[in-house]
Amino acid sequence: MKNIMKSTLAALVGLVAFTACEDDRDSNPVLNTSGDVTFVLNAPEFAGVDVALGATESVPLTWSQPVLTTDNAPLGAAGVYGFMYEVQLSKDGNFTKTFAEALAEVTDEEGNYTGTPTGHDYTVLPTQYFESKADLNPEELNRALNEVNVWDQGTELTATDAYLRVVALWAKTDGTFQTLATSNVQKLSLIPSEWIDITETPAAESYLWMPGNGNGWNHGVAPILVSSDGEIYEGYAYMDGQFKFTDDADWNHGQLNNGSFSSWSDNISMEENNDANITFVGDAGMYYIVVNMADMSITATPVTWSIIGGFNNWGGDEFMTYDTANHCLSVTVTFDTDTEWKFRRDSDWAINFGGSLDALEQDGANFSASAGTHTIQLFIERPAQDGLHATID
Repeated sequence: MKNIMKSTLAALVGLVAFTACEDDRDSNPVLNTSGDVTFVLNAPEFAGVDVALGATESVPLTWSQPVLTTDNAPLGAAGVYGFMYEVQLSKDGNFTKTFAEALAEVTDEEGNYTGTPTGHDYTVLPTQYFESKADLNPEELNRALNEVNVWDQGTELTATDAYLRVVALWAKTDGTFQTLATSNVQKLSLIPSEWIDITETPAAESYLWMPGNGNGWNHGVAPILVSSDGEIYEGYAYMDGQFKFTDDADWNHGQLNNGSFSSWSDNISMEENNDANITFVGDAGMYYIVVNMADMSITATPVTWSIIGGFNNWGGDEFMTYDTANHCLSVTVTFDTDTEWKFRRDSDWAINFGGSLDALEQDGANFSASAGTHTIQLFIERPAQDGLHATID
């Protein structure tokens, strides 16, 4: 879900840019939105052999670029104009009804599952892609196999047919997605890594917003702490002066203020004031925030974020500073040659981010960058709303 949120937001920005420019230049490409375009999903090199998902790091796919514009005019950089790909997996190759649709039919108003989903034959993998290639996550594939087959617990998990196709999507201004093109289908043989109870009601995430001096008391850009159990909330926030917590993105719901907590770290003051705000008395900067609702405690631990990579022989850190205008961590660095790099916290590898800039992953693969001067931004305060992502120019 987080990936979808982030992709939609990024795509809508591009869609607006595309529409605005279309009125200015007759030479702009005309987008084919009929949905009848096809493109080629290449046969994987492992087609015809059993792929054990528990023993592989990724399942690579490649496909051709669909012809989406008049005279195949380029759409520009990946993802700029709201264009992306998703991968779908079917148990029989028919692609008639999604697992999500079947699951919705057995979900009550409280979000609990009342039965086993039936009548579906395919599911959508959660990660989207912006190039004509993908390294599919084995865990995503394993869950997809469980979703389409709905195995009973104890079923012997053997080589299973999986039919894959790729769909090119366009993010519309109303927040929905339109199918622009669909690839052919490739059949694979996958060995599941484990059984998953797909009817187990997932734990619902809950959030705390942190409006304060550091973000202009604006819920729209305020940091968001995330909890998977409704007890421990955690996340990153730029701290500078007074702040509060709210349990929704406005002032009309519950608040936690300087009378709400029983204990707190030394850089936080609960002295009474007219607005009942909590006061941060440490140095302004980026902090790791933990709120424990069980014992009503709050801690703010100072952290640093940096980039490290081949440009400095993986032997040092280029530290990032907080950009108050864009609400992100930022660094400008010059790479003498093409290089690889990653993010890490506190000059240590215990917490590091790689993978895709659109959906950062702990211990993810290195990023690649060309020689030259780049500004890199890390958006770490609002993963529940915007996705954990970064940019490089």
